[in-house]
Amino acid sequence: MVPWKPSCLAAALLLVTTVGMWLGLTPPAGAHAFLSGSDPAPEAVLDDLPGAVRLSFSEPVEVNASLFKVYPLAADDDLLRLKAAAGQLVSRVLRQRGDEDQRADAGVAADRGASSEIQILLKEGLAPGPYVVMWRVLSVDTHVTEGFFVFIVQPAGEE
Repeated sequence: MVPWKPSCLAAALLLVTTVGMWLGLTPPAGAHAFLSGSDPAPEAVLDDLPGAVRLSFSEPVEVNASLFKVYPLAADDDLLRLKAAAGQLVSRVLRQRGDEDQRADAGVAADRGASSEIQILLKEGLAPGPYVVMWRVLSVDTHVTEGFFVFIVQPAGEE
């Protein structure tokens, strides 16, 4: 029996790693679609309700296989309680179907199957107050991520 030399062991390890990568046995590094920006920003206080919420993700998401929703929240002066209420609402309704009447959004404006920029249209005539934006996205590399944030519409002079 011939003993393995360190250089032979290193060469064998390199060969196995290279073949494994060539066969696609190793996942790509750092591949998840995370929220990288939004308009309005999380915790923003706005004078007027925007016509849409825009979300930017770190990589493209499969729009038709993802969920995007905006819901109104009960008013609360304490941001921590507001975020806690938003988290509870998200866990209840994010995957719910047939909830269009309760939502503040009118769906996603998308013209392609995959995009890193998402525009969620808002219904007209919504009342001032807090809103929660929520998502569950399937990235093009098949990883699923979800999240939410709150923004508040508070016309100038109202508190």
